[in-house]
Amino acid sequence: MVGLANNSSLDFIVGAVREIKGTVVLIRLFENTTQLVHFFKGKKYSGVIIGSYVGIIRGQYTIVGKVEKEYAYDQLRDSSTQEFRKDRFVREIEVKIIGSFKGNDYKSGMVAFPQIFNNVVLLSESQKEKILIGKEDGKDTGSIRIPPVIIGKVWPDGINFNLKWYKLFNSHIAIFGNTGSGKSNTLAKMYHELFKLSFRENLLDFGESKFVLLDFNGEYIGRKTITENKKIYNLSTNKKQEMEINQENTYLNIPEKRFWDKDMLSVLFGATDQTQQPFLNRVINYYFKDEVVFKSNLSRYIAEAFSNVYIVSNNNSLDLFKQVLKLLGLRNVDVSDWIENSLYNKTNDSFYSKNFLEGWKKNNQDIYYWNPDEELLKKEKKKVLHNLDEKNFELENPMKSLQIASYLKMIYELRQHEVQYDHIAPLLHRIESRVNDFSKVFKIASGDGEIFDSTVNVVSFKNVNQDMKMMIPMVIAKLTYEMNREQNSNRNRIFNLIIDEAHNILSDSSSRESEKWKDYRLEVFEEIIKEGRKFGYYLTISSQRPADISATIVSQIHNYFIHRVVNDNDLRLLDKTMSSLDNVSKESIPNLAPGQAILTGVLFDLPIIIQVDQLNSSVAPNSENIPLLDIWKLK
Repeated sequence: MVGLANNSSLDFIVGAVREIKGTVVLIRLFENTTQLVHFFKGKKYSGVIIGSYVGIIRGQYTIVGKVEKEYAYDQLRDSSTQEFRKDRFVREIEVKIIGSFKGNDYKSGMVAFPQIFNNVVLLSESQKEKILIGKEDGKDTGSIRIPPVIIGKVWPDGINFNLKWYKLFNSHIAIFGNTGSGKSNTLAKMYHELFKLSFRENLLDFGESKFVLLDFNGEYIGRKTITENKKIYNLSTNKKQEMEINQENTYLNIPEKRFWDKDMLSVLFGATDQTQQPFLNRVINYYFKDEVVFKSNLSRYIAEAFSNVYIVSNNNSLDLFKQVLKLLGLRNVDVSDWIENSLYNKTNDSFYSKNFLEGWKKNNQDIYYWNPDEELLKKEKKKVLHNLDEKNFELENPMKSLQIASYLKMIYELRQHEVQYDHIAPLLHRIESRVNDFSKVFKIASGDGEIFDSTVNVVSFKNVNQDMKMMIPMVIAKLTYEMNREQNSNRNRIFNLIIDEAHNILSDSSSRESEKWKDYRLEVFEEIIKEGRKFGYYLTISSQRPADISATIVSQIHNYFIHRVVNDNDLRLLDKTMSSLDNVSKESIPNLAPGQAILTGVLFDLPIIIQVDQLNSSVAPNSENIPLLDIWKLK
């Protein structure tokens, strides 16, 4: 191997140390160092350029420095003479010490320190590989060899980059880059290579671990995209599109036990703290406790509500009761003639009917008035209960059940004069407006089973409206995080939630939603990013606008893949949150070529630029630009 520190005859010497300023070393290069590639004693060496690595020989150490600056040093130091001569200027570089070799072993950090006049040498490919990729951890894996995951080549050296997947995928990961920079390909390449180890090469068993990819634009729903061993959930709130897509897996099954969380439901329906949230809590506690089965008791609940409507005459109560019957597909007359014929008199707050109703008082104008009569009401209530018992209620939709329960509870509390209708009505309207959308994407499942039963799952929001695009990811994250936290006490599973176009759901500057909803949404994801590691729950986020994402979330990421980013706000955020980036890497971000990414974070001792391999079109996400010349035909 090239580079035994005590035998400089084996090294390609390219310069000498001229000045030392702390960890920054100034090196004067010889004239033989201007080539991009050098060959010495039958070996190939890369030339000295910004971002490359050189060695400084001192005794038994080869001290490694990263080139951060290059300039021409004027030996005359005479500004009055402006003549440019080759013998007047010498080439010098500024390097930062990052580690040292002792023999063949590399250690990062300040292991040894150079001296002036120490020889500077080029490093071999194998030495650079140890610097960039590092050695294996040396943990005992018996006779099992950890299979590599190659996602690209180190730039500019061209060394295959072996991702330490056994450390990367139990960390929070962020992939940032502008449109067209290659971030979707990087996300897909990482997981494609990982899944290939299990599904194609049979070298890995994921056990009970789960991967869930939230796909906002339908880029990952191709049959072979990333992997063909996946389950796709094609969610839709658009009836026309819902008919066009495969009807299989168009719903998410939410465990019944998890769905009735009062805090989450309060936020989903924007319940105010003082009046609406307590009301919603009372609805849940009364109708949806574990021991109460709403559907089996519904006839009794409706009969009670009927009685409450006529105990205290109230037009709002009557309207709510009629809406309950409508939701259940019942005609008023099939339940009670009273409901079919009752009209409200605002003057004296009472019900009347233009048609004959048995037991109601008739006046001179052939109008029948309801005078509260306890025995008559009991008789009619019994008749209502009998009519309802003959009906078969379809209540598969939990939102519909909540809507009916809210109306029934409101009828009771209006009778008791416990609430004012105007205070609760906005909540009822929000439940009514969102129940249809929820019913198209959620189904309630008995018990407490997992939402996702496959190892790899893709949830597509391509055909989902904007409001639901905000809600569904939050519901998925909250429920899966809670379940993984409870079920992973043996630490035998990993849950990876992968969010493409993450600014859609992790933004802290949205003006389309209430502050209460935005705070709750961010709290869910911020808790995951802060505490998820303890429970084996990790996020992978990809975004073209990192500045739009909550700074708390970005700062808690463990490992970053940074593609080309040019926006000043995005660059400032990256500068503030990623202390491991050196000046050369920071300045490179706006100039990265498509597919190039800077890797930095806890997994990487120093920032690395790699060129990510382009995936085959059959497994790549559908994120390419539309070819214009295929549409605009040249004549």
